[in-house]
Amino acid sequence: MHTLPLSFALLTYTGYWRPINLKFIKYWAYIIYSIVMNFLLYSFTFCGLVDCFITKDLETFIEKFSLFLSVLGVSCKVINLTLRRDKIIGLTDMLLQDICVPRNDREMDIQRRFDRSAKIITICCEILNESAVFFATVAQFRYFISTRTLPLSDWVPYDISSTTAFWATILHQTIGLIICANASVAHETLISGFMIQTCAQLDILCYRARMLPSSLREAQKCSISKEDFKAREQRLIRELVHHHRFVYRFAERINAVFTLMISVQFTISSTVLCLSIYKMLTKNLLSLEFAWSSSYLGCMLMQIYLYCWFGNEVTLKSTEIGNAIYEMEWPMLPVDLMKILLLIITRSKRPIKITSGYMITLSNDSFMKIIKISYSAYNVLQGS
Repeated sequence: MHTLPLSFALLTYTGYWRPINLKFIKYWAYIIYSIVMNFLLYSFTFCGLVDCFITKDLETFIEKFSLFLSVLGVSCKVINLTLRRDKIIGLTDMLLQDICVPRNDREMDIQRRFDRSAKIITICCEILNESAVFFATVAQFRYFISTRTLPLSDWVPYDISSTTAFWATILHQTIGLIICANASVAHETLISGFMIQTCAQLDILCYRARMLPSSLREAQKCSISKEDFKAREQRLIRELVHHHRFVYRFAERINAVFTLMISVQFTISSTVLCLSIYKMLTKNLLSLEFAWSSSYLGCMLMQIYLYCWFGNEVTLKSTEIGNAIYEMEWPMLPVDLMKILLLIITRSKRPIKITSGYMITLSNDSFMKIIKISYSAYNVLQGS
């Protein structure tokens, strides 16, 4: 994909995003590959959840449930991506509209800066998640072999007494966790990446607003008559208004496509955070179990922090449009143009808000509230 290539590449490699315009043979080969990857994910999820609810020890239940609750969340995200595929493609296509494409070197620099941020964030999240997978599985293989235990889930619908079945199960759980980690990174960075692209468009819009007087002067020099200048002037202001409305519409579509999954992620992360903290305090500080628990906690924190941070950035940048217009050289503008610009300033006072389930606005305050709720739940759990 032309937008957020790393996130879409991860989804493609894990089998949950079929590339557009595949040839006949490649199309069916990818369908088969996708079926296999879906089977691995959902069988891993099913076995883990069954194992959680047949566990009688509370501490073991908390340890397993805190993991497989997020695995269940990944399964829901994959379903959401399949159901919303056309709308997600529509979001990427919106960024190819002429109004959104950078027009000069300065706008290209703005776009590259935000694209680079999205790329760095995806790489960092991938490293964090793969570190958690490493500590949960590969780093403890010697222990699993010596004790004849499984890494994550002890329940499987067959006998693992034979060496072949045992190794096949270890491999299944390891691959299942790797798939979950990659699919989770791709999904979270896809949503936050679209927020980053919204910020990029808002920055480009602010730049174009600040440059409007210069553009008008240039148009006046190139005009051959007053009527020609008036037509150029109207085209420039029309493009500015259209771009402003377009960015708001783009943000609304992001809300419509992802708000349900953001809400699911908020619910899961709030629960997992308190369970993970409780689990960490029962582990030896220098053990691999503690390293696994702490890296997993970092993954959960990163997921909701990305949503809240970039949701907050979108809101802040949408209010900067009014400031950019206010900073123009107003004395040289005609009265009718001033009236239109005042309407844009008025509209910018109602900033863009990315929400979770249309109820919770994604912001830094929301992130702190989730941390407080999780800590309160942890205190209740510790006291019981």
